[in-house]
Amino acid sequence: MALDYTSIKEELVRDLHLEQLPKDKQEALLANMGEVLLKRIFLETMEKIGDAGVAEYEALLDAGAKQEAIDAFFDQKIPGYDIFVRGIVTAFKEEMQAAGTV
Repeated sequence: MALDYTSIKEELVRDLHLEQLPKDKQEALLANMGEVLLKRIFLETMEKIGDAGVAEYEALLDAGAKQEAIDAFFDQKIPGYDIFVRGIVTAFKEEMQAAGTV
């Protein structure tokens, strides 16, 4: 499962009501949010697969694995990986709304 960054950005704009912001401010905010969200997805994924999984993931990277192989690895290690990631995105949006960040 490859992350669809374009769709996630569109979702953030829509659900966090960023449409009213000037395009440059919108893009800057989305870049910052995207960075935080990607770090969160990465950290929660690494925590979920555990030390042995992290070692396997690093070996894949060291071997120059293509994105398809990495996606398959995460799908194998975390059944329903796309649902797992969707949950992280949803929690992030809810936190942003609750904090009144936007």
